Amino acid sequence: MRRGLRKTITILALLLILPAAVFSLSFTTRLTGITTHPEFWLGMFPSSVRCFMGINELELIPGRVTEAGMEIATGTIARTISQDPVTGAIINDSSAAELKNNRYYDVTYAAWKIGLAQGLGWSRASDYDLLTLRFTLDGQWEVALDPLMQITRTGYPFRNIPAFSGATGGQVLPGTPDLSGNRTLLSTSFDLYGKISDQFFKVGILDGLSMEFKLVWAPSFMTFSKGYGGFADYWKIWTFMEYSKMIHTKTMADGTNKWSLGVSDTFEMRILGGKQVPEYAKTLKSPTWWYEPENMTFLAKNTLRLNYYGRQFFGNCIPYIYLFLDMNYSGGRLNNSVAEYVASVWEGSVGLHIELQMFGTLHIYYEIGRLFMYTGEDLAYKPGMRASQSLRITFSLPYREGADWSK
Repeated sequence: MRRGLRKTITILALLLILPAAVFSLSFTTRLTGITTHPEFWLGMFPSSVRCFMGINELELIPGRVTEAGMEIATGTIARTISQDPVTGAIINDSSAAELKNNRYYDVTYAAWKIGLAQGLGWSRASDYDLLTLRFTLDGQWEVALDPLMQITRTGYPFRNIPAFSGATGGQVLPGTPDLSGNRTLLSTSFDLYGKISDQFFKVGILDGLSMEFKLVWAPSFMTFSKGYGGFADYWKIWTFMEYSKMIHTKTMADGTNKWSLGVSDTFEMRILGGKQVPEYAKTLKSPTWWYEPENMTFLAKNTLRLNYYGRQFFGNCIPYIYLFLDMNYSGGRLNNSVAEYVASVWEGSVGLHIELQMFGTLHIYYEIGRLFMYTGEDLAYKPGMRASQSLRITFSLPYREGADWSK
């Protein structure tokens, strides 16, 4: 199986490298993403990375960015089991104890995209291509494991839940298709991604509009682990919009931020369906505070923020505080459910986020808020106060020219 994965990645790399060698083209590389695991070094160091390798000197449209290349991601991430592996029912207060007490697991993975991105038009606000379109062949290889470290995420699902310990190759677990068999998944998909960027961004300032969309098709015949491991057969339509407006900005004599105040609103929508929807297909761009939405066909979420940036120091370090209001709706059919289950779930939360942004990359923050509404069945989301148990750390990458391959 691992030989098969190495062979697949090798073939994809050759498809990129050989044409470049024939036409004497040069390459460019850049880091495109960093993520952390909540229980690895208290989330202080990266647990997975993404990197892009592309061909230089391509220009299909004069003056616009053209990129042909491949992005590779690898590492370990944390996940949660939200549905009964056998029935697909949402895990709630009436679920068996072994399900309620063994919900957390880790995934070691490798993912890749290979394809072409093309810029169109020009945005004065972002000083970049107004519209970027990208078409790729995507792949996902992953192995699910009992939690590698246990601090707050307790339990051993693959040891203690009978459906997993007794699973055999070639038989699907309807509620968790990607965790079937030996819990190894190898799946590919066709992706079309687009982004409209008309935002102005600098330290302490975010103003303008950006929009993204993505269409994904991952048919069953493009999943290669069905004989021994996980299953995937799904489609997805996704869109994200963000509008930001600065209310007031005050700068120092050297042009750095003294303080600024603004508002922003983000809207995200996902339509997701298919016979076997893997966990990674549910990923959203803007995680909801203290809440992971149900695996419904339709999801919409909106976040309103009041943003305050303090005095900039040491180049692009800056304190950042915002008040937030999250509203989420999940509805339609429950994916991966054996029984026909149609429902509507509302969730709402409000809170405060306090952050120190360091050098445009490191984000140290603390959050406190209240989940004031939840109409679903998941036992983890009873309304009430929530607070970060400690300072949290995340990483982001500073803006640089080039198409966005991380989405």
